[in-house]
Amino acid sequence: MNKKERFQAVCKKEAPDYMPVWPRVKNQMIYGHDLMLPDVTGPDWYDSDKVTEAVLASIKNIGYDIAIPTYVDGGFGVTPLGGSFDVPTKFGGGICAGGVKPVQTKADWKKVQKRLAHFNFRKTDPRMKGALEVIKNVSQEVGDEMPLVAIYVVGASAAMTLFRPNQALMLDMTEDPEWVDEMCRVATDFTIDWIRAQYEAGANSATFLTSVVGAVMISPEMNKRFTLSNIARVVETVKKEFNQGTWLHIHGNMKTPRGYGYLIELAMEAGVEGFHFDENHPPEWIMENVVYRLGKPACIITHGDHIDKGPVEKIREEVKDNIERIGDGLGVMMAPSCQILGTTSNENFKAWVDATHEYGKYPLNS
Repeated sequence: MNKKERFQAVCKKEAPDYMPVWPRVKNQMIYGHDLMLPDVTGPDWYDSDKVTEAVLASIKNIGYDIAIPTYVDGGFGVTPLGGSFDVPTKFGGGICAGGVKPVQTKADWKKVQKRLAHFNFRKTDPRMKGALEVIKNVSQEVGDEMPLVAIYVVGASAAMTLFRPNQALMLDMTEDPEWVDEMCRVATDFTIDWIRAQYEAGANSATFLTSVVGAVMISPEMNKRFTLSNIARVVETVKKEFNQGTWLHIHGNMKTPRGYGYLIELAMEAGVEGFHFDENHPPEWIMENVVYRLGKPACIITHGDHIDKGPVEKIREEVKDNIERIGDGLGVMMAPSCQILGTTSNENFKAWVDATHEYGKYPLNS
């Protein structure tokens, strides 16, 4: 099997030759290529050649099965909309959704909307233009056999990333929910257009959305209001325009009755194809409550901090233990609890991937 076929087997809940690995690797691919973030990007520039080298080196040297085909972070789009962010000079640091957001007060909202009306991913934000160039380069090099995903945040997470400071938006959810509805809808419009641009550049597989608020920062009921319908809009667009499924990376404990109720709606109403959870969800729970009960493929999880800290022997033991706990293992792949941490060594990263491929040969536990 090639890597595309391996991922498709998981989506269809069929047996691949061995379990694929979805590492959700972002800034680690930069640090793992002996670069620092200021070597590849700034608030208004992005070095496509260096990032292309880093992405291809990560894919080829580590050997995982599903890739984000560019370097992405929480600063995309923020500067042209009137915000700002810092590029960390410290090893392992990341450009996150912090910094100064464009919508500090409600009076800023109309100015941001005017900027959005003229936003062009290939002209307005040099960083997004550069990221699309990397997708094109990577697709030409490995796209025949490698699943290259489109990726971004959605709903309330997108509004926090692009427009409004996190705590302010959460307060707005109670004090001015109609405005939050609008920001989440507009932010998801941005997400949909950015996903389109990634497919046009060379993404060739599923879309992976992120909802960082999950069941942690706001209640499942608020997620239903501000995020569920927006996820459904992305799912519908990706399926209609690109004939691809949409997976969701979601934080928070979905094992609670209210959390699981929201998960059911994500699966059945929004139409999410598959799920990537955090470390709160053991392999048995994922198999029983997601793969079997909801009929949805999912990721089983290795704690990202454990991959980072190692040692290799412990990484291998955890992978082996997780795989031994999932029965036939149809419909699952291996992932970290969030992403491969920026401080993770290539040695530990590759040991985790290799252990999954070694212990995850199908049929499992034979």
